[in-house]
Amino acid sequence: MKPTLLILAAGRGSRFGGAKQVFPMGPNGETIMEYSIYDALNNGFGDVVMVINKDVEEDTLALVDKMTGVKDKITYTYQDLYVDMIPTDIQAKRLKPWGTAHAIMSASDAIKGNFAMINADDFYGAEAFKTMSDYLSRHQQAHQYSMVGYDLINTLSQNGTVSRGISISNEQGKLTSITETHGIYESNGQIWCIGQDGKETEITEGLASMNFWGFQHNLFDEMKRQFPIFLKQAADLTKDEFQIPTVIDHMIKKGMIEVDVLHSSAKWFGVTYKEDKDFASESIQNFVKAGKYPTPLWS
Repeated sequence: MKPTLLILAAGRGSRFGGAKQVFPMGPNGETIMEYSIYDALNNGFGDVVMVINKDVEEDTLALVDKMTGVKDKITYTYQDLYVDMIPTDIQAKRLKPWGTAHAIMSASDAIKGNFAMINADDFYGAEAFKTMSDYLSRHQQAHQYSMVGYDLINTLSQNGTVSRGISISNEQGKLTSITETHGIYESNGQIWCIGQDGKETEITEGLASMNFWGFQHNLFDEMKRQFPIFLKQAADLTKDEFQIPTVIDHMIKKGMIEVDVLHSSAKWFGVTYKEDKDFASESIQNFVKAGKYPTPLWS
């Protein structure tokens, strides 16, 4: 069985100013997410599951409807409706989605085997999908996880700070720790982050996770075990998020899994901020002009 691609497409895009997962980028209005679906299905993935929210349901389903020849391979689920484990009084106070790990949990009934996960608003490229599908096809044991790691300098935005999972690996290429890090920016050739205390710290080691993971199906059971603990321990349940780097870091430290780091030297682009869209659109259209993608993408 071919692996599944899970796309997290339920974000509200607060810094971008709207639903960036459905924002047109290609020459015929294609989104970044559509290019990821195209690359995945042409490089070893068998089907696609999208995690969406009710606010963008109509626009998202309109995108899927135009994907001639592949729309029967695409299903979807709703993050904002996956609230079974959340007490009603806590859910009523919530101001934003519950984070990447919660989004993955919402797809637990739609995925049967191992799978990869990506963000809807990040462009990864065909080679990365090929590398990941090959890995998942060869590695199907419960402890065999993977992550595409990018050079941190290649994942920054010129238009503001970003959040990344800073990943440390050993000499064997196994991930030893991953820390969700916020307020990352470059200044005079150095990379800095802003901690919760407001202090700036230089980042001198580690690769960046762009949320391109390879998972086994047992991840769902572990997240469902950890989520109630998060709800009890979070400092501010109106905004704190249940994030996948935290889940994976716990599983590594408990000896439950090994994570192979699949290094990529590619330069990331995506749309964290509205000002990022021009560079992202230009990059995609250059790929189209170079013949890497057909135009229109679906015909």
